[in-house]
Parts: sequence; structure tokens; C-alpha cells
Amino acid sequence: RAGVVAVLHDRAQRGIHFGFIPSRQEWITGLKWFVYALPVVLGLVIATGFAKFVLPSVPWWTTTATAAGTFLGILWVVALSEEFFFRGLLQQWLAELTRSRWAALLITSALFGAAHLGFREFPNWRFAVIAGVTGIFYGLSFEKGNGIRAAMVTHAMLVTVWKTLFR
Repeated sequence: RAGVVAVLHDRAQRGIHFGFIPSRQEWITGLKWFVYALPVVLGLVIATGFAKFVLPSVPWWTTTATAAGTFLGILWVVALSEEFFFRGLLQQWLAELTRSRWAALLITSALFGAAHLGFREFPNWRFAVIAGVTGIFYGLSFEKGNGIRAAMVTHAMLVTVWKTLFR
């Protein structure tokens, strides 16, 4: 929390738009980039054997409630913190340093993937590659949505689909 306050108050990094509730336009942008990412990510998940599609074995209302809770938890905890750091700070800093938004996007996405190497086992290369590719879509959502909240929506939607429909 101290780091977030320091960056938002003392360093005054522009373009983050930190917050818990996305605006209507941020929802639209985040959902649009989720739709763009979904076939690419699903293809990668299947090609790498990272996860298998599994129909939920519980009633639809239980699945829906669990998915809604998962979405909100990911949106407000995981996506908020990861998008703040990777897109709100790192991607912008690298864009300034490299003077290339594409180089910044690709480097940040690779670092995002690398940060996921330790998921469940180390090294989890399949998950790192998938996370790196999703990072590209999160970065584009961040850019087009003018802040992290659009990227948070894209991020939370993809994770919710994965947690709800794959094992």
C-alpha cells in the first residue's frame, strides 16, 4: 500500500487511473480485448496442454455465483495489483526509456510471463508463455482504455473463464 501511495501521490505517474470501479468505457474496452484474446489464449492453452476444458458438474447457479465471486476477487485483488505494476508503471516507464510503445508492450509482457514461472511448480513454462501472451492483450487494453481499469477487466475475464471452465 505504501508503494501505491508513493507512486500515486509523490511520483504522480500519469495515465494509471487507479481505482476499483471501471467506467462504462473501460468495461467496453476491457470486454472487447477479452473477446480478441479469448481465441488466441484458448488455442494456446489447448496446444500446450496447459489445461483441459471441463463442464461444471454443479448446478448452473452455483457455477454462476462462483464465477461472479472469482471475477470480483480477481478484478479487485490480483488484476488491480498486477495491472498497476506491469501496465501502469512498468509499461509506461519502458515506453519512455525505449521510446517505443511496442518494445515496452513486448518487454512488459515477457516480464509478466516470467513473473508467473513459479505458478504451481517451477519452472512452469507453459503458464509463463500463456501469461506472457495474455500480457500483450492486457497491455493493449491498458493503452486503448487509457488506464489500468480496462486491463483489469480483460485480466479478470480471462482468469474467470480459466478457473470456471478448465482444469
